[in-house]
Amino acid sequence: MIKTFYELLDGKKEKTAIFYKDEKISYKQLKEKIEERCDELKDIVSKRDKIIIKVSNTPKAIIDIYAIDKLGCVIIPVNPLATEKEIKEITEDVKANIIISENEIKRISDEKINNLPEDASLIFYTSGTTGKPKMIIHTKESIITPCYEEGKVYGIKENDIIGGTPSLSFTYGFGAFAIIPFLFGASVSLFIQRILIDNADPPIKSVVQGTKILETIEKHKITVFYSIPTTYRTLLEILLRMPEKYDLNSLRLLVTAGEPMGILLYNKLKNILPKVEILEHLGCTESFHAIVSNTPKNIRPGSIGKEIPCYKVKIFDENGDECLPNVKGNFAYKGPSGKYLKKTEENEWMFTGDIAYKDEEGYFWFVSRNDDLIKTAGYLVSPHEIENILMEHQAVLEVAVVGIPDPWINQRIKAFIVLKDDFKPSDKLKDTLIKFLVPLLPEYKIPSEIEFVDSIPKNKRGKILRKRLRS
Repeated sequence: MIKTFYELLDGKKEKTAIFYKDEKISYKQLKEKIEERCDELKDIVSKRDKIIIKVSNTPKAIIDIYAIDKLGCVIIPVNPLATEKEIKEITEDVKANIIISENEIKRISDEKINNLPEDASLIFYTSGTTGKPKMIIHTKESIITPCYEEGKVYGIKENDIIGGTPSLSFTYGFGAFAIIPFLFGASVSLFIQRILIDNADPPIKSVVQGTKILETIEKHKITVFYSIPTTYRTLLEILLRMPEKYDLNSLRLLVTAGEPMGILLYNKLKNILPKVEILEHLGCTESFHAIVSNTPKNIRPGSIGKEIPCYKVKIFDENGDECLPNVKGNFAYKGPSGKYLKKTEENEWMFTGDIAYKDEEGYFWFVSRNDDLIKTAGYLVSPHEIENILMEHQAVLEVAVVGIPDPWINQRIKAFIVLKDDFKPSDKLKDTLIKFLVPLLPEYKIPSEIEFVDSIPKNKRGKILRKRLRS
């Protein structure tokens, strides 16, 4: 196992490591820039300092991360859009020593509080969609192992150019753009993407950002693209309107995570990009990257695939017994994983909080987050099933389904819908959408209420904030 991420860059020299806008940085140049940054930082930072770094998807972020790691410090990547309150909470929680932003290095504490394991390398925080974000401590082993196994089953080679939209401040983006490319001697295309999940912006900005993404894929000849369903929907809308404008022949893989893609979006993307394999996977902050995934030439549309080789996965019922095939239960995995700082007892199986099932052929199927399940009139209903069907209607651009408290049936089902530009909100359209669902869903799964909205609230990872919709 490597001691520093810097070792991943050995032996490549003149090959391009990073594409960024019009810039190309070779492996040799990247190593030189990291060494220069180490020289700049060595009198400021001390070994085992805990350093918060605000990371945009830029070469500077990669250089800072690799330099800080080379100097023996612990890295806490945070989103550059994080608020002062969020930064303050993380600083106090982790007992950070230094904060590095785009143009500033600020030491906030000289105190050496040894509250981390000796092999701690990176600290990430969970998304906090169900409560306060939790600190997850990763080691080189819990980072490199799943990234290597994922890259291997995806067939990553030296001639691949890996790009996409997730932030380096999340494990999904960090693994895809800061680890996997260099593990396999490939290249990374870096792109700053913020607007598609910024609900305060007018929808037109999503289209503008989407065109920039497509232009980057074409310009850098990206072969493997990581993103989320929200982005893929925007790209699809652009490609349907302008199918000949962009040359996307370089693409061989689209990888998706964060929210279920749904078979409808999968099929639409396949129709417009028939030669591209679309790989849906499931991972979490604790696992760092994919636990289960579809893989090239081994795809079951709608599923989240099979186990990545370094993991074992089981579905458990409420009594702790393993479920039979096609029986829904709690998704749990065993394998490389980050650790919670304040959790003392170790369980053999790590539960992700997801409800899923495994079919007879070994494919796993996501049903819902445990806390997203709607409990109505004695039934358990997955919001994603209803969302996927509503997305098939020509008027629907985005949808989120939640359970609203009801004194008689515990929860009633409510759908929040963003309409496409050609459609206007009306009671008649609500009735049309309900009638659309009637032959496709049992009565208890049909929403009792539809509300048209301008946008669906999401967190910085693009995940729907269902708690906000329920309140």
